[in-house]
Amino acid sequence: MVGGTAVATPPVAGRPAGDDRRARRQRLARRWAALVVALGLLLTAAMSYRVAHKPGVYWAQTDVLFLSPASGTFPNALLNNPGGLIALAGVVGKIIDPDSAAARVVSPSVRLVNQGVRHGTSVTLPNDGGQWTDNFDKALLDVQAVGASATEVTDAVNHLVAQINSKLSGLQANVPRVDRVTTQLSPSQVQLFYDSGRRLRALAASLAVGLALTAVAGIYVRRRVARGR
Repeated sequence: MVGGTAVATPPVAGRPAGDDRRARRQRLARRWAALVVALGLLLTAAMSYRVAHKPGVYWAQTDVLFLSPASGTFPNALLNNPGGLIALAGVVGKIIDPDSAAARVVSPSVRLVNQGVRHGTSVTLPNDGGQWTDNFDKALLDVQAVGASATEVTDAVNHLVAQINSKLSGLQANVPRVDRVTTQLSPSQVQLFYDSGRRLRALAASLAVGLALTAVAGIYVRRRVARGR
């Protein structure tokens, strides 16, 4: 430059290309993680709402007692041993509900509705022996039904009771009426119940699981995208 001193301008140090790519991946990772978290929270909210508003179920129950004949003039051939009445009840129950022994429970007090059944019936001979041993000591059949309405479950139990009496009558077709085994309901009327479930516990569990899965998914996606995989 004429008449003056030339001053060299220092070059502007550029940002390394690797740092730019890393920064872009970090931004992309945060966006993907935010998207996954938002989706997870939405699904958790939907699941929790469904759990909180899930309708309960109706269930009905009665015991059908098997009663020995009052007369001993003409012995009933079906009762040829001390446990004959219990065995007869078991045979009739097996005819009505062949799958009754498939699902064993730890106690006869565990109802059908407690097993998670929302629609179904059962006819069982109570087993006081528990889950691993058998102890059939009551000549009765536990009749239960679970469904969506009171009418449905009541009608189902009454229908099963009618079937029990019909099968019992058929097995004793050749037995004099005075020596026949009879039945009696206990209590005398079918018991009706409504079970709404443990909603607070189910809601807390669904929230805990949903939030945990959302957090894990968000962290996993962020790390994977940030590493460029």
